[in-house]
Amino acid sequence: MSSVSGIPTLLAAIDGGATKTILRLALPDGSVIGEGRGGAGNIASDIDMARASVRTALDDALRAAGLSCADPASGAVRIFAGAGMAGAEAADCAQRFTRLCDDFAKLEVRSDSYTSCLGAHGGEDGAVIAVGTGSVAYAICGPEERRAGGWGFPQSDEGGGAWVGLEAIRHMLAVQDGRVSETGLSLALRAHLISAGHDPLSWSVGASATRFASLAPVLVKAAQAGDAAAMDILNRAGDELGALADSLLSENRFSALPLCLLGGLAPVLMPRLPCGVREKLVPAQGSAVDGAMMLARRVCGNPL
Repeated sequence: MSSVSGIPTLLAAIDGGATKTILRLALPDGSVIGEGRGGAGNIASDIDMARASVRTALDDALRAAGLSCADPASGAVRIFAGAGMAGAEAADCAQRFTRLCDDFAKLEVRSDSYTSCLGAHGGEDGAVIAVGTGSVAYAICGPEERRAGGWGFPQSDEGGGAWVGLEAIRHMLAVQDGRVSETGLSLALRAHLISAGHDPLSWSVGASATRFASLAPVLVKAAQAGDAAAMDILNRAGDELGALADSLLSENRFSALPLCLLGGLAPVLMPRLPCGVREKLVPAQGSAVDGAMMLARRVCGNPL
């Protein structure tokens, strides 16, 4: 194990998302020695929960590596960390979170969009559209970065899982009013909510983005069965993601960048993207955790 001033040195890659946090420990040469998981990692919505999630994931990773959870505080090891955290774009959140995380010798916090893009293109210039619960487009071109979307649900995140779920609920309620005819989607959605013990007509009142996104599989299944209403929602989601891509890559320096489509809904929405956007797509080389590890190596003084 490499050391700084005789103290063993480790790298930590942190991926903090809306629902879970992943932390990977490695030696400075990149050899992975442990991995842990924690809860939600959005530092804009709940910075204390994100801090607790990182601590839980770190403890799990230390134990997996055969180390003590007390080693960072005691100085038995020095950990240099790179973190991609949801909500890092919000004012002062990254700085506040860095101050809270005293387990690390040094920590750099960037957005999870940045580390996703870094990992997807192996540290080279490129662009991504990430579509899960929400949606965001992000690009890196030399020292410059661009972003489109990802401003939170319901005001943004078009084409993401929560947006898709909301559109499905709107359709079901329009059927209830008699404004449109009954469809396979409305029947499936109503049956799904009733079977889970909910009132379909009031379920959405105060529902979170995560709850709306939980309806996406119902809609996808209806679309696969040929339901026109479900297919229309997914087609519109593809158009929304296409608009994000067009905005992101509109400047000349960014227009030729390779593009990756990431996230749980990527396989469903990829064929529904506009043709010009699909032509730019390339397979992702790595994940957000891989991008965070590149950031950690940078923090430790090792070039990418």
